[in-house]
Amino acid sequence: MPLIVAPELAVIITLDRDPAQAAGARRKVRELVTGWNLGQHADLAELVVSELVANALRHGAGPIEIQLFRGPAGLRVEVHDDGAGRPVRRHAGDYDECGRGLELLDGLIAPLGGAWGTVEDWHAPGKTVYAVLPCGRPATAVWSSQSSRSAAAFSGPETSGAG
Repeated sequence: MPLIVAPELAVIITLDRDPAQAAGARRKVRELVTGWNLGQHADLAELVVSELVANALRHGAGPIEIQLFRGPAGLRVEVHDDGAGRPVRRHAGDYDECGRGLELLDGLIAPLGGAWGTVEDWHAPGKTVYAVLPCGRPATAVWSSQSSRSAAAFSGPETSGAG
């Protein structure tokens, strides 16, 4: 049975639907991850947040909430928006201008033992997309299958995008 890891540190960053706020969110994530002594993972965490926030801006609705959790097994990034759509990993063609982000995310985090997916927010509109970045502990430790937003109301499995 895998170990369920409770977060030791957690931070919430709320953004308006203004694309200019994404740069500030990336800077804040870099500062937090570095402050949590995970500086070697700051580039990857910043890239993950950038991709998930860009998707929330492009395909979501309402304010965007970023949650970062640091636990013994690593870092969990969650991005929530009020949009009805769910992320879909596509295989972009040579001339497509978009559609590579989630495939890139898979390529960056899967070799490290990380994963991404969605959590249904049954008690509120929208969805939460998460990415887990292992940061130094054995891969047998995993995050709880419930995001902080939906822990009280969610009782089903997460939808994984990796694989």
